[in-house]
Amino acid sequence: MKEKIIVKFEDGREIAVPYRTTAIDAVKMVEDNVEDILALTVNNEVKFQKYELVRDSEIRFVKIDSADGYRVYSKSLKMVLYMAITELYGPQKVDFQATINRNQYFIMPDLKLTDKKIADIKAKMQDIIDSNYPIEKRTISVDEATEYYKESGDIDKIQNMANRIKAYTNMYFCNGYYNNFYGVLVPHTGYLDVFNLIPFRDGALLVTKDVNSTMPKAEDSRLIDAVEEFYKFKKILNIDNIGSLNEKILKNDMIDMIQVSEAIHQRKIVEIVQDIEKKKDIKLILIAGPSSSGKTTFAQQLGVQLRLTGYNPITISMDNYFKERQDTPLGPDGKYDFETVDALDIELFNSHMEKLIEGETVELPEFDFVVGTKKYNGKYLSLKPKDVLVVEGIHALNPILTKFTPAKNKYKIYIAPITTLNIDGYTKVSSSDTRFLRRMVRDFATRGHSVEKTFELWGNVKKGEEKYIFPYIEDVDNIFNSSIIYEPAVMKTFAQPLLLQLDKTSKYYAEARRLYEYLNNFLPMETSNVPIDSLIREFIGNGCFNR
Repeated sequence: MKEKIIVKFEDGREIAVPYRTTAIDAVKMVEDNVEDILALTVNNEVKFQKYELVRDSEIRFVKIDSADGYRVYSKSLKMVLYMAITELYGPQKVDFQATINRNQYFIMPDLKLTDKKIADIKAKMQDIIDSNYPIEKRTISVDEATEYYKESGDIDKIQNMANRIKAYTNMYFCNGYYNNFYGVLVPHTGYLDVFNLIPFRDGALLVTKDVNSTMPKAEDSRLIDAVEEFYKFKKILNIDNIGSLNEKILKNDMIDMIQVSEAIHQRKIVEIVQDIEKKKDIKLILIAGPSSSGKTTFAQQLGVQLRLTGYNPITISMDNYFKERQDTPLGPDGKYDFETVDALDIELFNSHMEKLIEGETVELPEFDFVVGTKKYNGKYLSLKPKDVLVVEGIHALNPILTKFTPAKNKYKIYIAPITTLNIDGYTKVSSSDTRFLRRMVRDFATRGHSVEKTFELWGNVKKGEEKYIFPYIEDVDNIFNSSIIYEPAVMKTFAQPLLLQLDKTSKYYAEARRLYEYLNNFLPMETSNVPIDSLIREFIGNGCFNR
C-alpha cells in the first residue's frame, strides 16, 4: 500500500500527501482560502470534500459558477429546506415540480403554503445556515436506510428502496436529520450564504445563489400549467414516483401505462388543432423547442391531425434558408456559428413567407451543405385555401423571422419535455438531462457521433437555446409537453452502455457517471410494446415517422 499519494491540480501544482488524506485537506496545503469551494472533482468525478484519497489523483475545484457547483449548492439547499420543514411541521411530503429560470418550484400537497408559513420556513432555514452545522455523508445498507425512511415516513424513498439491486446506498446526516439527495452536498450548512424562498403559485420558489439565475415573471406560469397537467395525468396512471413505475415493470403491467401515456400526447395534439381551427386565418404554424424535444416527430404527428380536419400541411425547412457560407458569422472560436439567428437569410425568409401568405408564388431554395450555398431547382410553391405552412426549428419563434407576417396568420408552439418522473419529492430530473440522453442515443445511431462528441457540443447547444428559444416562450399560442412517463425505463437500455464508453480520463466522466447513476434508479423496459408512432421512437429508432 502506498504511503504517499501524488496530487496534481489544474494549474500544474503538484504535492505528495499521506495515504487516505481527505481531498479538502490536500487542497488546504496549497490554498489559503477554500470558502468558495463547494466540492471537488477527483480524477474527473465529483466528490464530497471529505473524500479520502487512496491513489494518485488530479483535483479540480467545484465552485458555484459551474454546472456541478449549481447542482451541489441546489441539493444542499434542499437538505436545509427539508430540515426546516420537518422541524416546523413534522414529516411532510414535498414535490419539486419544475425549474423556472434555474430556480426550483415546489408544492406541499398536505400543507397549504401561506405567505406566513413560507416566511417561517425561510427564517428556520437561515437559522440552520447560520448555525453552520456539519453535513456527514455515510454509506449504509439498504435495509438500514429503509428503516430510517420508515421512521421519517418517506414513502417515496421506501418504494424506491424496495426495487434496489444494490446492497448499500449513501445518505447525508445533519443535526439529527437525514436524507438522500442523489449527489454531492457541501460539508457545512454555512456554505449556503445566499438563498431566497418566495411564494409562487400554489407553492414556493427556492432561489439559489446561481449567478445566472433570474427571478420568474408572471408569464412563467404557463410552463407551470403544463407541469400541473402532467401531474394530473400521472395520478390517472397511478404512478407517483420511480418506485411505482418500477413496480409496474416488475409485474409486467406496462401495456395500459404505455397506451395512456401515448394517448395524452395525441389528445394534446388534437386540442392544438382545434385551437388552430378556431382562429380560422392561420397560414403559418411555427414550432420551436430546445434540442431533442421531439420537434420532428411532433410536426409530423401534428400534420396527420391537420389533414384529418381538412388542412393540407406543407413543411418548410429553415435549414434551406442559411446564408451563403462566406456570409456565415463566426463564433468566438473563429468557427462558423450555425446556431445564431444571423446565420439565416432573414430577409429572404421574411420575403417568402409574406409573399406566400399574400397568395403569390415563390421558388423555394434548397441548401447544399457540401458547397455551402442555396440552389434553386424549380421547386415553386403557392398556397391554396386549405394549405398551411409548418415550420420547425431553433429560431421559429423569433419574431425577426416573420416580422412581415400578420399576427392573425401565425400560430406559435413551444415543445419540450418540461417535466419527468421524479426520483422522489426533493429530486427532480431536469429536462436538460432527458434531452441530452435522447440526443446522445439518436446521434450515436444515426449521425455517427461519439458520446464524447455529444458532450462536447452540448454546452454550446444549451447556450443557443437560452439565447434564441427561451426568451420567446411567453409569446406562444400553445405549449406541448413532450415528456413520456415511462421514457427513462426505455432509455436506460440504450443509454447506459454508451455512457460506459467514457473512462476516467475523459473530462466528461463525472457527467457520464451522474447520468448512469440516475438511470440505475429505473428497471429496464423492453421496447416491443412502444408504438411505432411514439415520440420516443425519434430517438431509439424503428418508428414510422422520419427522424
